Amino acid sequence: MLTIQFGQCGNQLGHALFSKISSDMECANTGVSYNANYQYSEDTFNKWFNGISKENKRLARAVLVDTEQKVINDICNDTSIPWAYWTKNVVCQAGGGCANNWAYGYLRKARELSDKILNSVRREVEKMDHFDGFLLLLSSAGGTGSGIGSSVLQLLREEYKTKPIITTTILPFSHGEVCTQNYNTLLTLAQVCNQSDMNIVIENEQIYKICTNLLKKSATNFQDINDIISEKLLAVFQPVKHLNYSVHSLVSRIASHPSYKLATIKSIPHVSKTSSEYEPICNWNSYIRHLKQTLRMPNLNSELTDVELKMPSSSLGSTAHHVYACSVSNFLITRGTTTDKDFIMTDEYSDKSLYANWNTIDCFSHSHEKRKLLNHDKFLALITNNSQISRPLDTLLSKSWNSYIHAAYLHQYKKFGLEDDDFLQAFAVVENVVKEYKELVDHVTAQ
Repeated sequence: MLTIQFGQCGNQLGHALFSKISSDMECANTGVSYNANYQYSEDTFNKWFNGISKENKRLARAVLVDTEQKVINDICNDTSIPWAYWTKNVVCQAGGGCANNWAYGYLRKARELSDKILNSVRREVEKMDHFDGFLLLLSSAGGTGSGIGSSVLQLLREEYKTKPIITTTILPFSHGEVCTQNYNTLLTLAQVCNQSDMNIVIENEQIYKICTNLLKKSATNFQDINDIISEKLLAVFQPVKHLNYSVHSLVSRIASHPSYKLATIKSIPHVSKTSSEYEPICNWNSYIRHLKQTLRMPNLNSELTDVELKMPSSSLGSTAHHVYACSVSNFLITRGTTTDKDFIMTDEYSDKSLYANWNTIDCFSHSHEKRKLLNHDKFLALITNNSQISRPLDTLLSKSWNSYIHAAYLHQYKKFGLEDDDFLQAFAVVENVVKEYKELVDHVTAQ
């Protein structure tokens, strides 16, 4: 798999991700035999790294793209980590960034950098005995990740038609990042929905709340947010024993229908280091039941407490008669040791009433890896493709339309060649995605 990092957000997230991967490889508390852990580490290395540097550091299989040098310099000069980036895969052009403008990134800067980016990609692909696919990391708020990321995504789709492309798109905070973030996000999502095979949507606001509510971080920063996002991605992408676990198989499990290619990751547990020794460890089925509650829908017009932001209870409790989002597919990945007294049951995820009635394929999948993730006795991730994904997109559309009808900031895009038809086409694509997800019928589950 080849990771491509775009802009400040994508590169900082990529740095956090590869640091977490290295930490996971070096964990002492694995819960498995030496041989099993050795094989896990080998599989991890082959997936994420492409060799060893002269300084005896792992070389990340990644291409870095940015239009400002500060973040690139910071992460490439980090000597405190046991891995490194290959400098030939850094595509950075100094010149003041992309002005938080999708059009400037897509129509100007991408043209200047695309040959260098594609050459780095080709070089990495040619090194691999088996190329599994792409993982793109980008923010939708600024200009580099959104604009250049969208352009490169389109070029990758044209050149690697049969290879799966998974994008991880970071949605901005609802207030306070940049004044053009809604346009940038709209235009990015339109491209991502058309060109990628699956788009993992991460909401900055949600991750921030996990940091403050569960990790008890009063001064949460982007490093904290990136650490949580990295844990979620690792829980999904790290090796799973006895499974043909490829990018293609993940896409086929989650986003097999061309109209439903969005997914989110719900994960558990997230506990601060200072309180972890005092927190009771729940059994597997309490965690599994808790994760299922993240799929619940608000009752009528009332707001539902976000279950992912709550600590799980060791008691199972009843989930009967709750209203759940209608899912296209769900994939549960569990990591840690099971026993005869603490085993895993996933039957309730297979309940047909949780899923769209037109879906005739296996809607639910479960995979278990005995090897612990990052020293967690248990760690679970539910990657879900369900109707709730329309909520942040619907809010985005409303804000974007409100700006567009008043012609707010449009001149900043038109001066770089973007026209009204481009905006209207982007609105049409995202509106159609939201419409498709809203038309998934919600069901009341009875157990």
